[in-house]
Amino acid sequence: MEIYLVDGTYELFRAHFGYPSRKTKKGKEVGALKGYINHLQSLRKKYEYIGVAFDSKVESFRNEIYNDYKSSRNIDKEILDQFPLAEKVTELLGLTLLSMDHYEADDAIASVCEFFKNDNVKIIIGSLDKDLMQCLSVENIVMYSTRYKSFITRDDVYKKFGVYPHQIPDFLALVGDSADGYPGMKGIGEKTASQLLNMYKNIDEVYKNREKWSKKIRSGEKHSETIGNNFNLLKQYKELSTLKTDVKVSSEINSYKIKKVNNKELQNFSKKYSLNL
Repeated sequence: MEIYLVDGTYELFRAHFGYPSRKTKKGKEVGALKGYINHLQSLRKKYEYIGVAFDSKVESFRNEIYNDYKSSRNIDKEILDQFPLAEKVTELLGLTLLSMDHYEADDAIASVCEFFKNDNVKIIIGSLDKDLMQCLSVENIVMYSTRYKSFITRDDVYKKFGVYPHQIPDFLALVGDSADGYPGMKGIGEKTASQLLNMYKNIDEVYKNREKWSKKIRSGEKHSETIGNNFNLLKQYKELSTLKTDVKVSSEINSYKIKKVNNKELQNFSKKYSLNL
């Protein structure tokens, strides 16, 4: 059995930049929506179980932790206005919508993974988001790049970043994540971060042992001082990068089974937004 988890927010953005502009008769931009629908329709042909996670409100509890965390302020209104339409059409297409409020789409996906990771279920996460790599802790969970048409496993995470999936929150806390709006520790890049996390399993151990490693790695004393002076901020970054695995999503696999398309409502929707479905 396989379940495909769609990062709907990611796919709508991908369609926005990958599909030509399209407007309704009233001039509303729906190009991203059209591309998003095409993607969901192709998935329906391949998978029997699908969950689509969305965070159309954008802001989450992480904005309360860190003021500069990504927000709707930085999103083009043309794509922002298509979020609720994408959520609506997801359900018209007979797919299970995981619409987040106060949390992010990634938290929904991580929570579904937590429910089924020990079951006889292969979980495919359709995203390239580095945050989601922390979900690849077991063999039956993989990521799929819709852009490059390739799978990413837990071994691939180590090959690419030099850390294991469960260390991804620590890794991102150190190097930062520009897409989410936090910079990490100044001067510490991926190579140094992976080196530290191979020596010490997490940022707490890195901090406790900074006097030991400061003389062993390149620019160690400088990095040790940076972490020592900014450890509370580093812990805050880790809180931002750690996905919640207990948000409210269904724990019943059959609730993700695709349903019949609501053809009548879908055609009305298509006509209203000039989608030619």
